[in-house]
Amino acid sequence: MLVEVEQGTLRGATCGSGEETYIGFKGIPYAKPPIGKLRFKAPEPPESWVGERDASQHGPVCPQYNERLDCIEPGSEDCLYLNVFTTTLTPSEPRPVMVWIHGGGFYTGSGNSDYYGPEFLIKHNVILVTLNYRLEVLGFLCLDNDEVPGNAGLKDQVAALKWVKKNIAKFGGDPENVTLFGCSAGAASVCYHLVSKMSQGLFNKAICQSGVCLNEWGYNLYPRERAFQLAKLLGKETQDPAELLEYLRSLPTSSLVKIELPILQVEKFDLADNILFGPVIEKSHLNVEKFISESPVDMVTRGDVGNVPVIVGYVSGEGIEISRKLPHLTAFLGMPGAVVPRELKFKLPREKLYDIDQMIRKFYFDGKDITENSLQEYTNLETDRLFAYNIMRYARYHAHYCSMPVFVYKFTAETERNYYKRHYKMEAVKGVCHADELPYLFDVKCIDIPKPDKSWKVIDNLTKLWTNFAITGNPTPSSELPQWKPFKDGARNTFIIGDDLVCAEDEDEANMQFWEDVYGESVLNNLRPNSQKRFK
Repeated sequence: MLVEVEQGTLRGATCGSGEETYIGFKGIPYAKPPIGKLRFKAPEPPESWVGERDASQHGPVCPQYNERLDCIEPGSEDCLYLNVFTTTLTPSEPRPVMVWIHGGGFYTGSGNSDYYGPEFLIKHNVILVTLNYRLEVLGFLCLDNDEVPGNAGLKDQVAALKWVKKNIAKFGGDPENVTLFGCSAGAASVCYHLVSKMSQGLFNKAICQSGVCLNEWGYNLYPRERAFQLAKLLGKETQDPAELLEYLRSLPTSSLVKIELPILQVEKFDLADNILFGPVIEKSHLNVEKFISESPVDMVTRGDVGNVPVIVGYVSGEGIEISRKLPHLTAFLGMPGAVVPRELKFKLPREKLYDIDQMIRKFYFDGKDITENSLQEYTNLETDRLFAYNIMRYARYHAHYCSMPVFVYKFTAETERNYYKRHYKMEAVKGVCHADELPYLFDVKCIDIPKPDKSWKVIDNLTKLWTNFAITGNPTPSSELPQWKPFKDGARNTFIIGDDLVCAEDEDEANMQFWEDVYGESVLNNLRPNSQKRFK
């Protein structure tokens, strides 16, 4: 089967087996290979080809440590490829498009269908697009100059969205109905596209699963320091950014994977700083097109966000992703101020900081020391501190400033498809682990994840909600499912996605109120009634 796109002709393939067949076009280049002098730079437009290009196999993944399979995946720097999945190239009318941005802490992952199998979603008459983007050092090195301003990996995502806008109609898709969705670092990326002018007009709806741009692990504060630290680790001690860049461009990609750097000697170090290479706030004076040049907190709190329908939410035990490492964290957590969010460490005087530290310890640990036996309490803290509160905070600002609705969810379903909690041996802790909703959206094949009968109800519900939203902008447009009411600050509706579906009000109210008091945002004071609407 052939499709003619802007760069040339693609030959796709039939995928799957039996009645579960679908059409896949894999390994489609959406940008010029970022190799040689293009290493660390923003992507350039894709090149054309002559004749038919085989699109039956995935393109190379970005060189990385594959955390799921616990191995180094050499991949290739030439990794800017996307995949298109559908059940027909000739639908009766153009189909809604769902573009998935994978997570993985900005250092691991790909859009390949061995993990993100499209079968569950595309049966609901949508087109699924998945993509690779540059990771870790290759995607997020930043020297704070015109040569390497940072955020190359996010700019890769923009290039992929531009490709979708130009070409998806050739696959039967509707370029005017594109939903961007992702989980974890992918969700933070989606949220960055909601605030970046570079992404304006490239999508129409957004779903952020377990992450927004306000989550502190989603942006780096010390990128230049990390770059020089990296060069020193690899054998080059210099203070000259030009010399450093020349050196890093000369290295094999294998030297730039699974980087481990010493803790930065900064006064206000935070657990969020453990993501070594990720999104940055680009310097506003640079003479390049910038993805983001202001703090995401400043942009969101003044309402400079895309006015599109949005779903945001979290799983009930997000903090398991952090608390599984508790034995290695107890010394750090015993330090005064350790449990205070990073954002507040830079805003508050020292004495206020320690007062808040004590408030947090009292609320979550009843004032007791954090030990290896504090697993549940520490999970609860990090669920709220590093995930849920800022997700809810984003919803509050979106609801206040935007005319388009925001829908909030909490995922609580547990079956044998909840892989990560079991894999981490954290079954004794209550809650759904970070990323454990993904096997209900995607048919995972690279890991042995069962499909018990109980799981099919959750799969059907979750994929219907997500595709309903992609199709209409409303996750429950009919009476087939219980009504999911939009979130408003005066009516904090949260849709509980568990064994059953329930729209609740004021879910986790005490915890959210606690954090609003900590952040001083119980009342959203002095907000403009209407911000400029950058997306129509």
